[in-house]
Amino acid sequence: MIQHHLVLDAPTLLALSGNRQVSALIHRAHFEPETRLWAPVLSILEADAEHLGIAEHIGQLDVIHTVDLDYPAMLTVTQLRRDGVPPGIAATVHAVRHLPEWGADALVATVTPKAYEGRGVPVLDLTR
Repeated sequence: MIQHHLVLDAPTLLALSGNRQVSALIHRAHFEPETRLWAPVLSILEADAEHLGIAEHIGQLDVIHTVDLDYPAMLTVTQLRRDGVPPGIAATVHAVRHLPEWGADALVATVTPKAYEGRGVPVLDLTR
């Protein structure tokens, strides 16, 4: 049974290419079936715009599952963007808020924890 849902944002996806904590998280998800990693498609798109080819790399990692941008997610992203929140961060906030509907709590696993201050979502700081 999946006990840990971790949602990766665009900065964390970009950190796949060298951050030891992020790499360890990928390995953990590979060897521990109770850990499930998620990435909103909007976060993947944002990361790929900054580092061309990262979307293909993420697609090859079978431990990262995508979260689609449905209408409720689009509304959340639109509202948070009005407050200056980048789209990939906003999509991550929405994903974390709605993954609990699947039967387990979710955390944002991020290398930029300050981006989530005051957003009301639990964060796993990957910079420690």
